[in-house]
Amino acid sequence: MNYGRTINISQKYKFFSWTPQKTGSTHFTNILNKLGFQSADVDLETKKLSNFRAGAKHNHTCVLFEGHSDYKFITSVRNPYSMMISRSGIISETDVNTKEILAQRLENYMQNRAPFNGTCSCFNERHPDYIIRLEHLYEDWLKLPFVPTHGLNLSGELEKLTQIRLNNSKNDGGDYWKKYYDQSLADLVYYNHPDWFELFGYDRNSWKS
Repeated sequence: MNYGRTINISQKYKFFSWTPQKTGSTHFTNILNKLGFQSADVDLETKKLSNFRAGAKHNHTCVLFEGHSDYKFITSVRNPYSMMISRSGIISETDVNTKEILAQRLENYMQNRAPFNGTCSCFNERHPDYIIRLEHLYEDWLKLPFVPTHGLNLSGELEKLTQIRLNNSKNDGGDYWKKYYDQSLADLVYYNHPDWFELFGYDRNSWKS
């Protein structure tokens, strides 16, 4: 068997997920666990699922499996401009040279490496049915049909967890990142991540204050 891919899946609710890096994946995985998701292995040759385990696992795997059409596909997402600042590493805002240093770091990150594939390779076959935007966590979790009546939501815990996630760091929940962008840097991100804007509904001009 050619294992090597672990996905998070719910056989009960018929959902599976993808959590890209820097999209609130730790929060996302925590919520999946509380919703009863499992992790499972996908054989890369046969695409069959096996080794189901209790609990979701923090990972960034995106792969389709045999029978995926019977499941709904969800993914965590984030404004691409904010995501790329996070991927490049934030610097203390008290540094007077923060904007210049961070801009250079981001340019180097994107220009001196193979282009980051901002979409899942399986997007050639299907797109996510639901997205969980970092900027609208509670609103988007409630769009999953089984979540509104789930005990996690009815108890108020889901809303609390989403608020903690947004308030835990202004770097993730706020719009601090906008001040680091100018047109050239924004274009660099946009042309490397066009699918994030088109598929997930983010505005190309959302970097502007």
